[in-house]
Amino acid sequence: MTLFKVFLLSFVLSFAVFGNGIFGNFVFDDVSVVQNRPDVKYAGNFFDLFISPYHQNMSKTGLYRPLTMASYAINHYVNSLFAPSTSSGQAVGFHIVNIIIHAVSSFLVFWLVNFLFKKKFLSYAVFLLFLAHPIHTEAVTSIVGRAELLSFLFGVAGICFFIKNNKILSAASFLLALLSKESALMVLPIIFYISVVFSDIKIWDSFKKLWFFSLPLGFYALLRYKALGGYFLGDVTATMAENPLRFVSFSERISTAFKVLYLYLEKLIWPVHLSADYSFNAIKVIRSPFVSVESIVGILIFALLVAIIVFYKKVSKELSFSAALFLFPYMIISNLVKQIGTIMGERLMYFPSFGFTIVAALVLVKIYDYKKWGAKAAYGLLAVILAFYGARTFIRNKDWHDSRTLFYATVKESPDSLITRTALAGVHIRADEWDLAKEQLKIAGSIYEDNSHLQNLLGVVADHDGDYVLAEEKYKRSLEFNSDAINSHINLAELYLKQGRLEEAGNNFLKVIDFYSTAEYIIRYSYIQIALNRPDKALDMINKYFVTIDNPEISALTGTAYFVKGDYKLALPYLKMALEQGNKSLEIMRMVKIAEQK
Repeated sequence: MTLFKVFLLSFVLSFAVFGNGIFGNFVFDDVSVVQNRPDVKYAGNFFDLFISPYHQNMSKTGLYRPLTMASYAINHYVNSLFAPSTSSGQAVGFHIVNIIIHAVSSFLVFWLVNFLFKKKFLSYAVFLLFLAHPIHTEAVTSIVGRAELLSFLFGVAGICFFIKNNKILSAASFLLALLSKESALMVLPIIFYISVVFSDIKIWDSFKKLWFFSLPLGFYALLRYKALGGYFLGDVTATMAENPLRFVSFSERISTAFKVLYLYLEKLIWPVHLSADYSFNAIKVIRSPFVSVESIVGILIFALLVAIIVFYKKVSKELSFSAALFLFPYMIISNLVKQIGTIMGERLMYFPSFGFTIVAALVLVKIYDYKKWGAKAAYGLLAVILAFYGARTFIRNKDWHDSRTLFYATVKESPDSLITRTALAGVHIRADEWDLAKEQLKIAGSIYEDNSHLQNLLGVVADHDGDYVLAEEKYKRSLEFNSDAINSHINLAELYLKQGRLEEAGNNFLKVIDFYSTAEYIIRYSYIQIALNRPDKALDMINKYFVTIDNPEISALTGTAYFVKGDYKLALPYLKMALEQGNKSLEIMRMVKIAEQK
């Protein structure tokens, strides 16, 4: 089969396996990172994304993924031209792009293995196993998994160009991988390994051969510093709920991290019990170091991988290469060297799984090489595995259809997870199922009470029940745990508005605007300033954030601010503009009449 046919096959199979996830909604992190990001939706902000942190106005997260954000911006722009206004309709284009990226990546997997080893069965087996593996569902079907997809795509492209001795395209691909996700840095040790093992170049000469990668690294560092400033080296925001390994002793962290390695391999080998969340309490921290069987097995597997890489001359190149492909990417996300933002995530296995699929394919090759019945047995076993993988992935895609299906599936696999319980409570609140929400929040509180999101939702429930004193207490408690909890600021502002506490409501809306300068909160803050007889403050906000007055709400706001200020001559054209744009409210008409008389 020609490379072009393999390329087409990759697309056909990728859409066959992952295609039933195309019509899923924005779920979990998709909502905050993609769906509700004003800076990603505004086309004029496209190039600013390359000097902006991954989370809007939150450089303290230490995350910088501008190429991924730029791809979301392009998706939003295309949606504005073609997609319907429904949530699922808006998400369709994002899902399609993810599947396309996965298809191209799977083809590169085939090309790389085939080029290095020239073994037809091995190449096709790795290609098919990688394409269909169920652990990839989170990376492909979850929209925010695109960071993993793009960093893998450009990372492997950089490796391919390197072995073809194209330094310029290799360096450019490496830069694009870094701009997709920070973990792409692990491409360098893989390339170094290839240089030593496959090119038989001495270690020091291999270091010198990689000098040209300093150029994309330097350029990336400059952009990253511009975006993150003092948080250039990493985040300081991960909480106990997201990664408990940041808050335990060294021995507890290391032994639990090895336990997580075991869990990853378990899910790679038997991908049945998959979960979208492994946060606080889903994985129990090992308090007595190195007594857990899972931890000990993880240590042994880690030691075996290191040995295979170090003593590469004593094993096959295929096996040594697979160990390198697994271990180097894994070290970035392992919490062994540096604690990251999460304890475990299936999307993080996207790159390491490449190494795993080579090992699985090598087992099939051993069967294939058996003289009498090997080929038929190998093909038969591969067909069974692919049928299982394809069916499991197809079923798993359905879990990601919407928030309700995802979090019910997740709570089934991770019943003790704090984040899953609070997320499910949020689903019930949005569906006006308050008793069910309270039930989930009670469970979440029994797991870990000192969590910002939990306290915010408890405030929402108290607010709904009319207990404004308790609601205010919970919202403030949420902000004690996370001063950047935007939803808590919004909810607190809404609560103060109900009570006529305009000054406090305005202060909270202003904090929201500092993070998300959306028209809705700018307008609401400005009207509060007008109500407090501060029209100049409202006009300052309008001049700061609105370049043109092309919206009836903004026109009405501007006219109202000038009207309250007593400048009827300036108020009148804006008020009339609001009427022409469709704002026919009695209040606007009354102000127009008064302004004309004045």
